Amino acid sequence: MPIYLDNSATTRPCDAAVAAVTAAMREDYFNPSALYAPALKTEKMMRACREEILQAVHAPAGSSVIFTSGGTESDNLAILGKTVRAHGEGTVLYSAGEHPAVREACLASGLACREIPYDARGLVDLDALSALITPDTVLLCCMQVNNETGAVQPLKEIGTLLKKRAPGAHFHVDGVQGFLRLPFDMLHTGADTYALSGHKIHAPKGIGALVTAPGVSLAARQIGGGQENTLRSGTENTPGIAGLLAAIRQYPKENDMRENKLLLWRGIREALPCAAVNGPDPEEEASAPHILNVSLPPVRSETMLHALEGEGIYIGMGSACSSRKQKISSVLKAMHTPQKQAESALRFSLCPDNTAEEMRLTVQALARQYAVLSKFTRR
Repeated sequence: MPIYLDNSATTRPCDAAVAAVTAAMREDYFNPSALYAPALKTEKMMRACREEILQAVHAPAGSSVIFTSGGTESDNLAILGKTVRAHGEGTVLYSAGEHPAVREACLASGLACREIPYDARGLVDLDALSALITPDTVLLCCMQVNNETGAVQPLKEIGTLLKKRAPGAHFHVDGVQGFLRLPFDMLHTGADTYALSGHKIHAPKGIGALVTAPGVSLAARQIGGGQENTLRSGTENTPGIAGLLAAIRQYPKENDMRENKLLLWRGIREALPCAAVNGPDPEEEASAPHILNVSLPPVRSETMLHALEGEGIYIGMGSACSSRKQKISSVLKAMHTPQKQAESALRFSLCPDNTAEEMRLTVQALARQYAVLSKFTRR
């Protein structure tokens, strides 16, 4: 059986999600805007999904959920929907390791943009952030968990700084890599919007959501029939929403991801002392339970990735959305990771279905391949 360790790129849809999607397409295919009973049943399912999401992120009373096509659209709606209302004035801040869905949306806003530096562990530099926030800051964007290094960002501290120095600013959190895998409290962090994506948590691709706090005003990015509080017109993707609901309900609150990640890291460290972690120490809380980024110089990332593929082990080497476009990760550059180390970075990302035996087999395969590949390096 293949060993799949690229769950930050996408996950295998769980059986419950597949069954829910199938039922929604074959039986409960009705338009939720219609008035007859079967359509009302579909609309009730959508309300149930919204409620599950609101509870999962501890959203303040009166918050809303807007269904989207995924994390990218959710981020775009939050960022461009907010900055359009700024009428061309103000400054936008985003952390150095943001996903392109956030970074490029900020840069496309037409407002002045500033990048918040990372420290060597890939965490937001709070002192630098404090100096960057000014009264004209209108938007600050920061991910919950970095998709490449697994660094868990200090969102509560960021939110506190923002509300103190720019009380009217909007705080957007990209929760695509954090939703359900880590606790999140939208109220206590002060987040105004929170983005999530279904295919990262064993739901289908093509479904996501944006949670908006009470009083948040956004401009629509898609106009038409007025669905989703007029912010996302178009007939809703009810099969995707059904799959998302099933995946949320199915996701295990207790799982072995952190234990398995630590088993993997300790095994790599013992077998390959040259290994270097990119990001926080895997043993600390600032390291997410499901992502491990390790460099094995001098073997280059792509070389090792394909060598492991030959053994039926699938891993990543950065953001799946941009790994084909660049050789050195912009996240690792922001952390000032040495060039040779960055060139050999590998991302292992787990899900609740991974096992301890898979971790042991992966370590053995890494050691075998490294023994061969390290003898053949570019000069």
